[in-house]
Amino acid sequence: MLKKICLGLALIVTGHFAKAQEGKIDSTAMMILDKMSGLFGELKSVGFTSEVAKDVVYSEDFFIKEFGSSKVRFLGPNKFSVRISGEKQDDLYSYNGSQVAYYSFANNLYAVADAPDNLIETIDWLYEDFGVELTLADLFYPSFSQDFADKMDYVEFLGVIHIDGVRTFHIGAANENATFQFWISDDGYFLPKKILITYMDGPYAHQHQTDFYDWELNQDLPESIFEFLPPPNAKQITWIKKN
Repeated sequence: MLKKICLGLALIVTGHFAKAQEGKIDSTAMMILDKMSGLFGELKSVGFTSEVAKDVVYSEDFFIKEFGSSKVRFLGPNKFSVRISGEKQDDLYSYNGSQVAYYSFANNLYAVADAPDNLIETIDWLYEDFGVELTLADLFYPSFSQDFADKMDYVEFLGVIHIDGVRTFHIGAANENATFQFWISDDGYFLPKKILITYMDGPYAHQHQTDFYDWELNQDLPESIFEFLPPPNAKQITWIKKN
């Protein structure tokens, strides 16, 4: 029964988009995504808070919803600080341009590893080698909109929606593996308000939703906040790759 429900939801979501205009890259949607990407290319620093709700595997045929939040700061082109809090974690990731440090507040453990020399490669490296996801941080770079469109079967402007009193542009996109929905603020900055991804590359559809708040643009961030100093009595561990 659960399998039928999940597959039914997946068909409803994909059916709506595919029925719209298969194989189309909508110019209005692309203009909005270009505006968002272009802003991130102009900024020296970016900060935001995010709330995340995602489906995770609980058993062979059952997903449960987990909730978390992140406080993120980027200083281009090669520094970040991300604190991730959730039901089972309270972790910090710091990147100073040459190394990434991981610290667990719950266990007072830390690890340090040499990393690539730029933000995008380092974010990809963390995910590919260690399975670490940094709150959709890989969206925030100048060529994102074009790279995204290249991977989609279509991208469509779905209209204007108000979220918490904020006027947003609603954009949908899909490929054979997932559907994507963006709600981007109509405030001149074109900052993302909400992003929902529905994955369909397995036997059951599952979702990952991120809501963004408290944007900080071009603030003067001291480089010292991206340097990790182990707290007293913290134990260093070896960072083991997932493969």
